[in-house]
Amino acid sequence: MMRLIDSVIDSVTMYRLTLYVLLGYIAIGAIQAYEGFVAFSPIDLLASTAFLVVMCWAANTILARIFNVPTNVESATLTALILALILDPATLSGGLALLGWAAILAMSSKYILALYNKHIFNPAAISVVLTALVLNQSASWWMATASMFPWVVIGGLLIVRKVRQEALVVSFLTTAIVAECVVSVFYGLPVPTELRRLVIESPLIFLASVMLTEPLTMPPTKGLKMVYGMITGVLFIPQIHLGSLYSTPELALVVGNVFAYLVSPKKKLVLTLRRRTKLSHDTFEFLFSPPQPLAYAPGQYMEWTLGHPHADSRGNRRYFTLASSPTERGLNLGVKFSERGSSFKRSMLGLNKRSTIIAGQIAGDFTLPADPQQKLVFIAGGIGITPFRSMLKYLVDIGQPRDIIVIYANRTADDIVYNDMLDEAYQKLRIPTVYTLTDTSAIPRNWSGGVGRIDAEMIADVVPDFRERTFYLSGPPQMVRAAEQALKTLRVSGSRIKKDFFPGLV
Repeated sequence: MMRLIDSVIDSVTMYRLTLYVLLGYIAIGAIQAYEGFVAFSPIDLLASTAFLVVMCWAANTILARIFNVPTNVESATLTALILALILDPATLSGGLALLGWAAILAMSSKYILALYNKHIFNPAAISVVLTALVLNQSASWWMATASMFPWVVIGGLLIVRKVRQEALVVSFLTTAIVAECVVSVFYGLPVPTELRRLVIESPLIFLASVMLTEPLTMPPTKGLKMVYGMITGVLFIPQIHLGSLYSTPELALVVGNVFAYLVSPKKKLVLTLRRRTKLSHDTFEFLFSPPQPLAYAPGQYMEWTLGHPHADSRGNRRYFTLASSPTERGLNLGVKFSERGSSFKRSMLGLNKRSTIIAGQIAGDFTLPADPQQKLVFIAGGIGITPFRSMLKYLVDIGQPRDIIVIYANRTADDIVYNDMLDEAYQKLRIPTVYTLTDTSAIPRNWSGGVGRIDAEMIADVVPDFRERTFYLSGPPQMVRAAEQALKTLRVSGSRIKKDFFPGLV
C-alpha cells in the first residue's frame, strides 16, 4: 500500500498535492454541511471558496505587477483554500467583506510584510491575526470537528510524507500535547477531556500539516525546525496568555514565523544566466551569476521561481539542489528534462542572458558532517549526483581528504554527468567512484563498471566496511527508497542514513 501511495505523491509537486488535499477538505466540508454536521450550507461554503480564490488571485496579480515580481498562482490558490477552511463562509446576509479583506491582507503580507524580498509570515495566519485585531473578526477554524478529523489526518499524513517534515511535525505535536497536560493539571482540568479537545476538536493536525510546513516560512535546518515546532506548540495551547491577550492557533504560528525568519537566510536573488551547458542527451547545467557572494553549505538546496506565460498547474516554483560549491563564484544547477516536462522546465530551457530567475530560501541538512574523520558513502542515481558534485568540489578546492566512496547509478552510460568532477576527486583526494548501469540491454562493449541496480549485495561488495560508514542517498524517490531498503537489509542503522530533499516532479 505504501508503495502505491508513494508512487502517486512522487508524481506531483508538493504544491499540487497540497492543492488536491485542500480541495478534498472543501468537498468533504460541503458534504458535511449538506448533512447538517456544520452550521452553514454547502452553497455558502462553495460560493465563499470561489470568492476567496478570485480575490486572492486578483490581489496577488495586482501586487506582483506593482512590485515587479513573478506571480505564484498556486500560492494564491492555496492561501484562498486555507482561508476558506478557517473562516466561516459568507451568507446571503453578509460576510463577504471579511473574506475580501482577509484575502487582500493575506496577499499583501507577502509583498509588504517582507524584508529583502522574503515574506515573513504564513499569509493565511497573519491575515486572520490582522482581521482579529483590526476588524474584531476572528477565525473560527470550522474544519476542526470530530467529523472532519479522520479526513484531516489522512490528508495531513500525505502532505507530511511528501514534504518530509516528520521531525518538525512531531516536535510541534509532542510539545503541544505535553504543554496541554501541564496546563490542565495546573488549572485542575480533566486531562483526557482536554487532550481530546486539543487533538480532535482543534486545528492541531491541520495547522501542523498544512501551515506549519510551508517551506518559505520555516527554518532551513532540522534542528532549527524542531525548535520552531516547539515554540509554536507551546503557544498553540489556548490557556497560554499575556495579560488579557490569549493565544490562538494563528497567533502561535505568526510568532513561530518570526523565529523562523530570524534564524533563516534573508535574501532572494534575481539571477541572470551566464552559461548553459549540455551534460547529456537530456541533462543541462545552468550557471548563474549572483549579484553578491552567497553563503551556503555544500549539498543545500534553494527555491527557484521562474515567471513565464501560460504556466501549467505545476506552477512556477521548484526546488533544486545546488551543484556548485561555495568556493565557486557562480551558482550551478544540474537539471534533467523530459519530453513531457512542465511549462517551468520548458521555460527554463529557453532562458537566455536577458532572462531572470529568482532564487531564495537556502535550506537543507544534506551536508557534510562536521567531523572530517567520519567515513561516508555517497549513493547517487541520475541527476541525484548534484549535491555530491557540490560536496566533492568543495573538498577538492579546500584540499581536505575524506574517506568517501561514491556509488553512482544510471540507466545508460550516456546518462552519466559530472564524471569530470568525480575523476578530479579521485586524482586529488583518492575518493573513488563506482559506476553501475541499470539498463542491461545497453551496456557498452568496453564498460568496466558495475551492471544492475544498487542492492544489498552490491553495497556489501563495494563497501566491505559498510558497518562503519554513514550513507548519503540522493536521486529519484524510488531509487532512494530501494537503496534505503538495501541498507536496512544489511542492518545499517537509520541514524546512519541521510536522504536528500527531493520533492518529486520538477
